Amino acid sequence: MKKFYFRLETPLRIKQLKEKTEKQKLAEAVIKKNKEEKHLVQLERSKKKVWEGIEKKLSNSVETRVLSDYSMYASHMTSQIDEQKMAVKQAHDIYEKRRLSYLAHRKEKQIFEKIKEKKYVDYNKKVNNEEQKISDEVANINYSRLERNTPDEKYF
Repeated sequence: MKKFYFRLETPLRIKQLKEKTEKQKLAEAVIKKNKEEKHLVQLERSKKKVWEGIEKKLSNSVETRVLSDYSMYASHMTSQIDEQKMAVKQAHDIYEKRRLSYLAHRKEKQIFEKIKEKKYVDYNKKVNNEEQKISDEVANINYSRLERNTPDEKYF
């Protein structure tokens, strides 16, 4: 019998490649999202340190110019944090979009793989049935030969 041939092999390979590229894009999105989140945490820590510095300066007598500089820097940090929150949200949106795209491509690939698996099981059943037919045929031929070559007991 001829070897197993899955006529949807090319679309399956294409689905596998698409899934692989989507997986890579998802990994890149995860890395970017994590990087943006880390940067946000660093900015928030810096802002916290600035406010702690302001509180220390307030406990001591300090010049208003220094206090004003700290205040301006703190407001600058706040605006940077707001921008970074937007960047984190955008990175998260991209991540979510890539994740859904990856899941959709993976599902498509799995459908094709299940079809291939079913076709392969059917193919194996056909092969086994044909082998059984051949085996039965050989057994019948051998039995017929034995019966022809064995003398009948009636004649003896």
